[in-house]
Amino acid sequence: MTHIAGLRHRAHEDEPGDAEPRRPRRLTSGLSVRAKAVLAAAGTVAFAIALCMLALVLALQHNLRASADVDADKAAAAIKGQLGRTRVLPQRALVVAPGAVTIKDASGRTVTPLAPTDAGTRKSVEAVRLPAEPVEAGQSYSVTVSPSTTSLDSATGLLLRQAAPAAAGLVLFVAGLTWLLVGRALRPVAAMRQEFTEITERDLHRRVPVPRARDEIHRLARTMNATLDRLHRAMTRQRQFVADASHELRSPITAVRAQLELVLARPSRTDWPAAVHKALRDTDRLQAVASDLLLLARLDAQEAPPRSAVDLGALAAEEVRRHPDAVTMDQPTPAGDHLTKSGGHHTKAGDHLTKAGGQEAAVVTGSRVQLSRLLTNLADNARRHTRTTVSITVATRGGMVELAVDDDGPGIPESDRERVFERFTRLDDARARQDGGTGLGLAIANDIAHAHGGTLTVLTSPRGGARLLLRLPRAA
Repeated sequence: MTHIAGLRHRAHEDEPGDAEPRRPRRLTSGLSVRAKAVLAAAGTVAFAIALCMLALVLALQHNLRASADVDADKAAAAIKGQLGRTRVLPQRALVVAPGAVTIKDASGRTVTPLAPTDAGTRKSVEAVRLPAEPVEAGQSYSVTVSPSTTSLDSATGLLLRQAAPAAAGLVLFVAGLTWLLVGRALRPVAAMRQEFTEITERDLHRRVPVPRARDEIHRLARTMNATLDRLHRAMTRQRQFVADASHELRSPITAVRAQLELVLARPSRTDWPAAVHKALRDTDRLQAVASDLLLLARLDAQEAPPRSAVDLGALAAEEVRRHPDAVTMDQPTPAGDHLTKSGGHHTKAGDHLTKAGGQEAAVVTGSRVQLSRLLTNLADNARRHTRTTVSITVATRGGMVELAVDDDGPGIPESDRERVFERFTRLDDARARQDGGTGLGLAIANDIAHAHGGTLTVLTSPRGGARLLLRLPRAA
C-alpha cells in the first residue's frame, strides 16, 4: 500500500498542469555573441541588398515597358498611315514592327496572317477609316501592335546574373569583417574572463585588466574591479573580525584557565569564594562576547527584524528606571534647536516630546528586543565615559523619530566618529577591557539602526561630551 501511494504521489507531481511550462528554445541560444553579431550583420546586409535589387528590377521593368509601349504606339500609327495610302491591300501584309501586328476588319476577321498576342499588352488604333481608294471602300480596320518584351527579359536576366554574385560577395565580406571586428572588440572580455576565473578568496588583491578604450567594456572592467575592491575590503574586515573575536574569546578563557591552575596548584591556600567570583566575572565576559558575536552574525545575515509598533519613549523610560542614578530623561523645548544640531536638548517649534506617560508617542516599526538592545548599548557606552549623569531625549519631527543620548565626558574626536562604529574598536583612553566593554556595543547599535532603515551618528553634546543621535522612520 505504501508503494502504491508513493506511485500515485509521483504521478500527481508529474501532471502537466503542475509542472512549469518549458519555454521554447531559441535558434540562436547556443551561439556566441560573435556568431550572433555576424548573423545579424550579414542578414541585415542581405535584406538591404534584396530590397535594392527588387526596387532596381521593378524600376527597370517599368522603364522598359514604357519604352516598348511608346514603340508600339509609333508602329501602330505607321501602319495606319500605310493602310491609308495603300490602294490595293495584299493578302499578306508584311510590316516591320517591334512586336506582333494584327489587322482586323469591322467584322473581326484577321486580314494578316500574324497571330495576336496577349490582349492586356496590345496597343490598338480603333476605327481607322481608310482613304478614298481602299481595298473595300467604306470598310473600317483595327490595327493592334503587341509591345516587344525581348529587351525587358534580356535586361532583367542580365541584371540578376551580374548582381547576384556581387551581392553574395558583399554579404560574405561584411560577415568576415564583422567576425574580425567583433573578435577584436571582445578580446578584452576574454582576458577579463581568464583573469576573473583565476581569482580566489586567497588572492582578492588581483584585478581584471581595464582596456584603454572608453567604451562599455571599459566600464564593465571598472565595475568588476570596484566589486572586487568591495569584496576584498569585506573579506579583510571579516578576517580582522575573526582575529579580534578569537583574541577577545581567548583572553577570558586564558584568565579562567590560569585561575583554575593556580587554585589547583595551591588548594589549601586558595580563597575559594574569591576565585569563583573571578572565574564568574571572566565567564560573564566570555558570555557577553559570544552573545554579541551571535547577534552580529544574525545582523550580517540581513534577517528582517520582526515588525511591530515600538514606542522609543517607553524604551527610554525603562532604561531610566533601570539606572535611576546615572540616566535621566530630558525634555526638548519648543523654542530650541533641532536634535541633529549640537545646540542642546531641544527641538524647533512643532516638535513633540515623547514622555513616559505618552502624550505624543514616538512610535517606530521594528523589533522591540533589538531596539531595546540598541538603546542599552548607547546608554552603557555613555555611562562608561560620563562624569556625572547621562541624559536621553526623544522627539518626533515630521516623519522621523530622534533619540539622543548625551554625556559630559571627554567626547569623541571628529577623526574617530566613523571608526567607533567598527567592530572591536576602542579609543586610546578606553583600551582597558574592564572599562571599554567588548568593543562591539556601538557596532551592534549601528547595525540595528541600519536594519530598521535609520541612522546613528556621533555629534558634540551641549554638555561637552558626546551625543549619539538615532534617527528612525516614524510608524505610519
